[in-house]
Amino acid sequence: MTNRLTRAWRNLRGSSPQPGPGFAQLRLRFKEFQYLLRANNEVLDIIADIQSVLDRSGVLGVDFLRSRYIAASAKVFLMIRHLNLISGDRYQSLLAPFNEVRHQIDALLAAQAGDAVGLSFLPLETLEPGLDHLTGAKAGNLAILHKQGLPVPEGLVITTGAFRRVMAETGLGARLRQVAMLTEGGDVAALEERSRRFQAEFATLKIPADLELELLERCRALSSAQGAAALSLRSSALGEDTQISFAGLYTSRLGVRPDNASEAYLAVLASLYSAQALAYRQRHGLSDLDAEMAVLVQVMVEPAVSGVLYTTDPLAGGSGPAVISAVPGLGLALVDGSLDADVYTVDRSPHAGHTVRHLGRRDYMLVTGPQGVQRRKLDREQARQQVLPAEAIQELAAIGSRIENLLGQASDVEWAQDSQRRLWILQARPLRLVQGPASPARVRVSAPVILSGGQTGRPGTACGPVHLVRGMEDMAGFPHGAVLVARESSPVLAALLPAAAALITEVGGVAGHLAALAREYGVPALLGVPRALEILTPGLEVTLDAGDRKVYAGRVGALLNQKITTEAAASRARVLPFGPAAVQLITRLNLTDPKAPWFRPENCRSFHDFIRFMHEMSFREMFRLGDEVGQKAGGEARRLEVRLPFDLWIIDLGGGLNAEAGERPGLDAVESRPAAAFLKGLTDQRVDWESPRPITFKGLASVFSGSLLAPPQEAGQRSMGGRAYAILGAEYLNFNCRVGYHFTALDCYCGQRLNDNYVSFRFHGGAATEDRRSLRAVLVERILDNLGFNAERTDDAVNAFMKKRGPDEIARVLEELGRLVLFTRQLDMLMEGPHMVEWLTQAFSRGDYNLTTPPHLGSGS
Repeated sequence: MTNRLTRAWRNLRGSSPQPGPGFAQLRLRFKEFQYLLRANNEVLDIIADIQSVLDRSGVLGVDFLRSRYIAASAKVFLMIRHLNLISGDRYQSLLAPFNEVRHQIDALLAAQAGDAVGLSFLPLETLEPGLDHLTGAKAGNLAILHKQGLPVPEGLVITTGAFRRVMAETGLGARLRQVAMLTEGGDVAALEERSRRFQAEFATLKIPADLELELLERCRALSSAQGAAALSLRSSALGEDTQISFAGLYTSRLGVRPDNASEAYLAVLASLYSAQALAYRQRHGLSDLDAEMAVLVQVMVEPAVSGVLYTTDPLAGGSGPAVISAVPGLGLALVDGSLDADVYTVDRSPHAGHTVRHLGRRDYMLVTGPQGVQRRKLDREQARQQVLPAEAIQELAAIGSRIENLLGQASDVEWAQDSQRRLWILQARPLRLVQGPASPARVRVSAPVILSGGQTGRPGTACGPVHLVRGMEDMAGFPHGAVLVARESSPVLAALLPAAAALITEVGGVAGHLAALAREYGVPALLGVPRALEILTPGLEVTLDAGDRKVYAGRVGALLNQKITTEAAASRARVLPFGPAAVQLITRLNLTDPKAPWFRPENCRSFHDFIRFMHEMSFREMFRLGDEVGQKAGGEARRLEVRLPFDLWIIDLGGGLNAEAGERPGLDAVESRPAAAFLKGLTDQRVDWESPRPITFKGLASVFSGSLLAPPQEAGQRSMGGRAYAILGAEYLNFNCRVGYHFTALDCYCGQRLNDNYVSFRFHGGAATEDRRSLRAVLVERILDNLGFNAERTDDAVNAFMKKRGPDEIARVLEELGRLVLFTRQLDMLMEGPHMVEWLTQAFSRGDYNLTTPPHLGSGS
């Protein structure tokens, strides 16, 4: 992947906005700044993830490290792009050292992978541990089971190397990367539109001729070896079937004839960019730029019965029995939630019997035919009978125990039984377990129960308005915090789960893909509830208790304090030891001091260095950009109706002012959290800025002398009496003004995420002689130190910085800065010596902003 991101950069060069102070440019750059902060946090999370695994086990698997490297690399590259778009391309010098670090990591990973890197096809029986970056974890897990003699159908893997060839040689990769990078983020509608653009590209795609020829030859040979059997092509994407499952989000093609393998292969590749897969990656902070698809080709099992085996009950925290779900025919109808399944439980102790937890009701089954997957009607007797006999239930439970031991963790297993009653394992992945109180407290509820029954997909309670989804048109505009109610528990609904308070379906069960995704997202889910669409009307507020399988009318506060968490089952498998060199190229921090002369792009030697450097530079760029726009703002600025010693003009980037704010907004129109806090201090009635300060004759003479000697306008500052500007976002503030003869600038971000938050403050200038201006700077430095800033002073200028504080603390500091801006007016004439610095520091600390009890001022008073 050495040149992939660099090529994407070149493809985007023509879209870089040119430097300029316009309002539209400012909004775009502010958006880039927000993206940069988000990407920075995501890389820090990846670094913490790597360190956490090292702390627990002392070693890393090469595939785990590669997946984390791919994700981090994409995000660091995006940060470089964001910083250059903010700054007008002043940081292109970051690309060369970034590419050098990636070259080094690529070389280390290639050496570890061995000779298989360049291969497009690998037989399933030849796969060795450590190749998941070529085959995906789904194929890797099945290879482990196959080698140990478990019943896995014969097959081969079309590797991620083949995928990269298709994307590169057709030019599709560059086009998709451009779309992905230019349409980052988005709601459901935006993801649907992006997916449509991606699918249109695949519709006309032609596989490189030699690759297609080899694909067809290998598929024909595989089919012939098994008596002209049909084939199945399943996704085995990077990241799939790991701690994040991608359950049901990619396409499978069943009953494929060898000559149709190319078409089926492209269909599986295209599903990498389905709307639900795009949403899932977005939710988990994964980049579409680095999504890669391997495809598992196997001899097709024609099942009489199919299903899902959980080697332990996921709702019991890993200590419960094995759970088996089964339907007649193909398992698609089970995992997509369209068919009611039998559910059996098997105690994990030796020779234990099974319990029938639920017998499904159904009138059809799915089978493969000449036209693909088809429905076959069941007669009355078939519809009512138990689909899996007792001996098969016990055999499956025993196979599950072996799989759990081989993979080293509780597992979610897809299986099939053919017409000769042979069991086959089709898939095995980590099982996500629900953790909660062993015995949840019973709560007395007086609210009426309006719906009950079904199966608990994920326990927990939630409240919200009902939103019915009967078709794709109902998915657009899904409101955040609504209760999602649908007919079937289809994985297509996964795109809505991040916004949903809860999930209720009429059909489906605990073994379906949507139930697995609900457990990942932490969304309470109740599945298989008859008449849900009829009884739950749009907009009706309801409270779901999924564990108790009840839906109540209205908000039931007593139920809404349960704490339920989900986590993937901890792996007990051994991992391959991997040298520290590649780890350090990702995680080690060498650039620790932003003030050091070596804090430069060419000295970034790890991903951690890059994000540290760019995080620091982004603050400086936003500070500079805010001042530039403030000086040259046009009609987009609105004057704030507030009494201050300067005219304050507001530039709203979005979310800074409420929708009712007119051309002359008042304080009540300000919704920006940092701006509201700063203005609260700036308008504090205890600071009487209209009254004169106590002065001395010597101090007054110093002011006159300093103002006569000073140039009429210092470089980079507005003249006295000019406007002050505040640039606002919902969580952002940039403020520039001149009060009297000194210049003050502030840039800050105040949101819920601690790592994003910072305050940068600058103060300099004045009208008195140099010694008095310097003493006032000492005073400002002392006050800022007391507020918790890291402050530095050079002559009469002070620069201070604070970061990684909670939003309440940031707001408190901003209030104090608002008072400080006015407190420092007309102090030059009081700065007669160090003793005044000490006294004024104490005065500010005790809230004596108007100096009502000044000390003895000397003979000139």
